[in-house]
Amino acid sequence: MAYRDNHYRPSSEGRETAFDRFDPLLVNLHDSVFAYRQDRTNSDGSQNLINNVAAILDANLSDSEENLAADVLVSLIKQAETDVRKNLADRLAPRDDLHATLLHYLAYDDIDVAGPVLKFSPLLKDMDLLLIIQSKGAGHWQAVAGRAEISDRVVDSLVAQKDVKTSVGLLRNDTIEMDNRHLQKVKEHAICDESLADELLNYKTLPRQLAVEIYWHISIALRNDIANRFDIVNEEVNRALEDCVQDFSDTILQDNTREPSTLMNEVAGLYFAQDKISEHMLVNTLRRRQGRFFIALFSMKSGLNNDIVWNMMRQVGGQGLAVACRAMAISKENFVSMFLLSRTVARSHQAVNADELRMAMRYYDGLTFKTAKDILKDSIS
Repeated sequence: MAYRDNHYRPSSEGRETAFDRFDPLLVNLHDSVFAYRQDRTNSDGSQNLINNVAAILDANLSDSEENLAADVLVSLIKQAETDVRKNLADRLAPRDDLHATLLHYLAYDDIDVAGPVLKFSPLLKDMDLLLIIQSKGAGHWQAVAGRAEISDRVVDSLVAQKDVKTSVGLLRNDTIEMDNRHLQKVKEHAICDESLADELLNYKTLPRQLAVEIYWHISIALRNDIANRFDIVNEEVNRALEDCVQDFSDTILQDNTREPSTLMNEVAGLYFAQDKISEHMLVNTLRRRQGRFFIALFSMKSGLNNDIVWNMMRQVGGQGLAVACRAMAISKENFVSMFLLSRTVARSHQAVNADELRMAMRYYDGLTFKTAKDILKDSIS
């Protein structure tokens, strides 16, 4: 009869038992740990330590021995330098027999250690990955994004983090097929980041309609690239290009033309219908110095007519813009950005001084959401 209990070891009459094999492994591990602690700079010592860890994992252990080994190894890893933990993770990541305690400790470690495990361990399940995404940072998200054949649930969670490098990793992951829902969410971030937009435009199954939507928010060079790649050089796209370029030129030349074009209003209406006119979009539009498109977007979101928005952009003190931003729950940080940028666009000959900025901020701070909503409602009616 075979015995595998920790507390009872029968006579083997000269035959080697599991304990006879396991005990020397622990002794060797102890010796290598001691040598490593004596001189952590010795590469031979750290390699010997890693080899002894692997030897324990390769041994044919009972369940109780595996539990003991996992506890010992986790205790050891906690005390090791990052480079040793990283080397261990590199070596252990592909294994399909890691104890859960050891697996999860490595997966939650610093990203230099956790990265190989998150990318390559066949033992991590969806629930493990979802918990890691929710509890760890961008480095861990990016490692999971490079993992082979991740599920839609995991992709959903990664896209929701709104991290550019994570989205790039998903787009470059040839083992997954991102559907239109995922691509639409990535597009919402791509319109504010040209590097992500460029990566998205290279995606193998990007729908033509998404390419057209991205067109508005990127540089002229990328617009021409989209037109060539997606074969969308037609009258509508040419008008969009002309409008964007003209909008930029109008601002630079201080042309008196401030009325948004028909196409700008159409695009603003499309974004409004999809609830996609965010405060970040408004700020970035001003940063690109697209004054007329900003008027179209802000007018659509606030309900104010174009002339009122234009006058708010020029108003000394910024009371009108403060009311509208408060009523739309736009943060103080983005209100200040819009206040400064809109003056650069609408009245570049007249700089904003410190007193005017303080006045605008005090007015914004003094408004409640309800008061601002009531004032805005009266302005619209």
